[in-house]
Amino acid sequence: MKSLLALLLLLASAVAGADNDSFKVRCEKLAAEANFTAVFEDRPVSRDDGIRMADLARFAKAGSSLNHSTLGVTRAEPAASMALSVHTLSNRDGRVCAVPSLQLKLGFSSFEVLLARELGAHPCRRRIVDEHEQEHVTVWRNHLRIGARLMPVALRQSLGQAAYFSSIGEAESVLRQRADHQLASLLDRLKEGINAAHQQIDSAASYRAAENRMRACP
Repeated sequence: MKSLLALLLLLASAVAGADNDSFKVRCEKLAAEANFTAVFEDRPVSRDDGIRMADLARFAKAGSSLNHSTLGVTRAEPAASMALSVHTLSNRDGRVCAVPSLQLKLGFSSFEVLLARELGAHPCRRRIVDEHEQEHVTVWRNHLRIGARLMPVALRQSLGQAAYFSSIGEAESVLRQRADHQLASLLDRLKEGINAAHQQIDSAASYRAAENRMRACP
């Protein structure tokens, strides 16, 4: 009798082990099929060439996201959205493995260049100021475009492995929290890079060079 019981326990253990191995294999396949994508959705830059210099100066002091001189201001509000779906598999013992798929969109909710009204009578000076602001426009677009290429890679590295949970509800809740946290962290790093690039454009040397060019205008 004892030998029969031991045999039954051994068989049960073998079946459980085989089931666990099968579950793990299916979960790894699920993770391999996860999809992480992102797109950059550009938008035209609106322009206003009729703002008084005094008003531009106030705009310039409104926040660190504005990169400017008192003759021109570039203002952008980046926008990001994420569509997340959680794919799950359930085992006979109640365990659940899950992996997210997500699609990101990066773009702008607003994007504008403002130039001082006083430049209207000075085409040469206006062109130089506009060229400076277009550098800021390029920074915004290039960084968001690059972010759309790199973020899916970083998100797959941090979220693309199958994770195990006690229920589907727990899996969906936890993975959404993880995805939100990872995306927020990546966006913060992206903004840091954007601000650093804007600061280089707005360096004292850059402004001196622009001023010297404007002095040479007819």
